[in-house]
Amino acid sequence: MFVSSVLVTLILAGVQRLGLLESFELKVFDQMIQKRAELPPDPRLLIVGFTEEDIQELKQSSPSGEVLNQLLKKLETNQARVIALDFFRDIPVEPGHTKLLKHLQTSNKTIAICSATAPPPQGLEATSIGFADLPEDPDGVIRRALLFANPESKSPCQSQYSVAVLTALQYLGETANIQPQLSPTGDSLQLGKTVFHRLEQNSGGYFNADNGGFQILLNYRSLDNVAKQVSFVDLLNNKVDPALIKGKIILIGATAPSKQDIRNTPYSDGRQDNSGKMAGIVIHAQIVSEIISAVLDERPIFWYLPEWGEILWIGAWTLLGAAIASHIQHPLRLGLASGASIVVLLGSGFFIFTHSGWIPLAPPTIGLIAAAGSVVVYTAYRNKQQGNEIAAKIQEQEKTISLLQSLLREGGPTTYEDRDLVDSMPQSGKVLNNRYKVTQILGAGGFSYTYLAEDTLRPGAPKCVVKHLQPAKSDPRFLEVARRLFKTEAEILEILGTHNRIPQLLAYFEESQQFYLVQEFIAGHCLQDELHTGKRLEEAAVIKLLQDVLEVLVFVHGHHVIHRDIKPSNLMRREADSKIVLIDFGAVKQIQPQPEEENLTVAVGTLGYASPEQLMGQPRLNSDIHALGMIGIQALCGKNAKEIERDPQTTVPMWRNMGQCSDALAAILDRMTAYDFIRRYQSAQEVLEDLKKI
Repeated sequence: MFVSSVLVTLILAGVQRLGLLESFELKVFDQMIQKRAELPPDPRLLIVGFTEEDIQELKQSSPSGEVLNQLLKKLETNQARVIALDFFRDIPVEPGHTKLLKHLQTSNKTIAICSATAPPPQGLEATSIGFADLPEDPDGVIRRALLFANPESKSPCQSQYSVAVLTALQYLGETANIQPQLSPTGDSLQLGKTVFHRLEQNSGGYFNADNGGFQILLNYRSLDNVAKQVSFVDLLNNKVDPALIKGKIILIGATAPSKQDIRNTPYSDGRQDNSGKMAGIVIHAQIVSEIISAVLDERPIFWYLPEWGEILWIGAWTLLGAAIASHIQHPLRLGLASGASIVVLLGSGFFIFTHSGWIPLAPPTIGLIAAAGSVVVYTAYRNKQQGNEIAAKIQEQEKTISLLQSLLREGGPTTYEDRDLVDSMPQSGKVLNNRYKVTQILGAGGFSYTYLAEDTLRPGAPKCVVKHLQPAKSDPRFLEVARRLFKTEAEILEILGTHNRIPQLLAYFEESQQFYLVQEFIAGHCLQDELHTGKRLEEAAVIKLLQDVLEVLVFVHGHHVIHRDIKPSNLMRREADSKIVLIDFGAVKQIQPQPEEENLTVAVGTLGYASPEQLMGQPRLNSDIHALGMIGIQALCGKNAKEIERDPQTTVPMWRNMGQCSDALAAILDRMTAYDFIRRYQSAQEVLEDLKKI
């Protein structure tokens, strides 16, 4: 599980560094921008837009120098704090171009623009000119803001500051006396207590982004309401309340679609119309608002995880995916758990985004799925290998059992005759294999005993269960064959013990020609304590009991192993979680002759529960299903399974008049306990599916 998650994490980190996931991350970024709550308009800003109506009213495709001059005078008369003019004036637009230039040269409130292809108006101070360039991502969407840049020597625009940052700095200087402090390395800008960090090439979902100059991620305020907007004509005709202008930041620019200064934004993704696009002046307003809101309102700035933090983030989710797949084998439940985890992952990413954190979501999502998938594939491969291994061991086991049975039939002295059973049974306090101290005898039957013991070589001397089996004969040939069977059985139990509801095999050993299995101690009580004669369980409790055991049988039968002795005393109710644990596997019991009292095990199976074919020494996988079905009937009827008779004509157990349940459950139990194994359920999974339909 851990190895799988580490490998997947490293692979995804490499894939991420190749930029293969950037487009997905940018799309997710756009969706989160759209889904998060919008902020109200910034009251410190006013956008004066040159609209389609202004073009019609003024009969000008671009405002003339005279119109702009009048506009600027009105704004300054109404005490605008700072004005950003987003119109290029490298080519005169008459009438009034000279007047406009003179106004710009003498005004200390207006900031003009230039670009890499358009020079600024002549005669202006460098502090009054800002570049208007907006960096686009490869898909044409504007997600970043360029605040500072080092212009090329041949560029007609030599300004190092964007029009938005000059506007914000002038406003902050006049209103709060805040001056910019750029770090010596140029990686951070401090304004008051707020520090803006330069966007790195691999910040957030970017890979090798063009981060020339000083860029930040554009933290959009809203789609279409970043600030109040008025038109040129309304302002010129004195239809704008002077209170909207006084002390405010005024941004003047074209908002008419015909001017073609309409740009793609994160709000454009998934929209067929142009409703998600923004005019260039509106985007500049977004940048200005972002800067002054961060400084004056403490609005969070976008932050990102460092590279090592991203790897840990991805690793945590891949580890979760691997853990889910390791603990949930059922396909439907695995799918639901994985889906829920992805929902939590995306929800966490969005929650962090609403708090201005941009963290990768594609790599952890893929990592969770890939890690879970790799564990499923590995588990399936391992189970197949284990199944093949167990199948080979079972074949060997069957041959060994046949050989032992033939040796038993040959006659000769048996353990009955040549051993003192009482002397051979360890008493309380005896230490087996120099390690396991017997504390209690849990059971004895025939030539097998079960002890509760303490593992004296482990810290705290934890409890364990020791099963002691005596071979039926003591001659060397019989012991050698029995030893081989015992070893095979232990190897099978070792594999089965990987399931969390089958006791884990801790050790096996031979001492004084007797065999011992050491298994995990299950704290709890056996099901026999719950199924008292005369006590009937409700249908829901019986269904839950059957499902619990069937879930284990799916695993056991998946390894081609037959338990052979499903009965209440071999089903433990675990104290920790009330789950049923299946105990006491063992074809190894056949290394001794079986007493024929009807209340004891016969041919490795118990009367009342063992199926007809098992009693004839030919158990099948669905023989366990028969035994479990009898337990279900016993739980409903409150009567011991061996006391339930079968109809002599149909061979169906006659129990329905003794227990109350739905026809659906009764039909399932009848099919589970069918006399003929061909008419019986063929797999535990099939029974589980039918039970879920009730």
